[in-house]
Amino acid sequence: MRSSLIAALAASAVGLLACAGDGPGATPPDVVSGALCQLPVDAAVTLPADDSRHSEPAEWYYWTGHLRAADGRWFGYQVTLLYVGSPGAGVVIAHRTLSDPATGRFHQTIDFAPEDATPDAGGIAQGLDAASRVTSFDGHDTIASAFDDATLTLSLDDAKGPVVRHGSGFQDYGDGVYTWYYARPRMRATGTLTLGGEVLAVTGTGWFDHQWGVLAPPGGIARWDWLGAQLDDDRELMVYRLPTPDGGLVTLAELTAADCTVTHFDPSEVSIETRVTWTKPGTACVYPVGWRVTVGDLVLDIDPVQNDQEVEASPVAYWEGAAVVSGGATGRAYVELVGYCAGD
Repeated sequence: MRSSLIAALAASAVGLLACAGDGPGATPPDVVSGALCQLPVDAAVTLPADDSRHSEPAEWYYWTGHLRAADGRWFGYQVTLLYVGSPGAGVVIAHRTLSDPATGRFHQTIDFAPEDATPDAGGIAQGLDAASRVTSFDGHDTIASAFDDATLTLSLDDAKGPVVRHGSGFQDYGDGVYTWYYARPRMRATGTLTLGGEVLAVTGTGWFDHQWGVLAPPGGIARWDWLGAQLDDDRELMVYRLPTPDGGLVTLAELTAADCTVTHFDPSEVSIETRVTWTKPGTACVYPVGWRVTVGDLVLDIDPVQNDQEVEASPVAYWEGAAVVSGGATGRAYVELVGYCAGD
């Protein structure tokens, strides 16, 4: 739940509506074939129907992943669509990034666009600019994302099945804040990356999250940390933490096993230690980009593939970066850090 980011961006969207590095040889995790996960019988989410838009105040669709070219280079990518407003009449804010650790470049773009109509079959089909478009339905997604001198085109197919968060896919936080939340945390990605005129065939993985509801209290949430890790042994770990106004800390950690069994950890079993920080040049903004994460008896080190992966959004800049996992298991991850730097 990216509550503080969503709250800040939603405020911008409401205004629009009113107007109208890792070591040598490291590679992305393989997609391991196995039994597809099934929703629990008491799930509050129904698929594929809930792949479509909902009438709640805010809704986001989120993809991250790790791609490898034939020459061994690899890349990280993010696409986030935040919808605000009624289905069919809303506005979408899109954040798209591409991490290139071989050069240290971080490509990014932010779009504001009117919502496109829901396809007859369901899901979404959203144009962003003349060369960028996203579709998503029933575990089959496509991404076309253009940057200044790069273009990424991907097809993603669910390789493991959906997982609901909070046990049933619904959580009522109180004070009028609630969410539906599910993920497809291991998708198979194939496509083409055009980079500075060079055309690269790429393969790898994707992680898809979908959440809708009232996602933040009126005052917003000051800070937010999130981790989505795809481990090489076909497990996926999701961890988030956020401080509460009374000085407390909300922590959630869920580990999906290769056989789709989901372990929910008590907050007392979860710790996040900062190992590496990055200070944005010319500012006092300090991001904790490298972690040691402990969930139960699993201890993982999380290291960014490059330090500068800040999304220069306004009013909330945030860090959204590809990372390498080592320690008790190996793999790749995405880390999101919100509330450490005000937007320009």
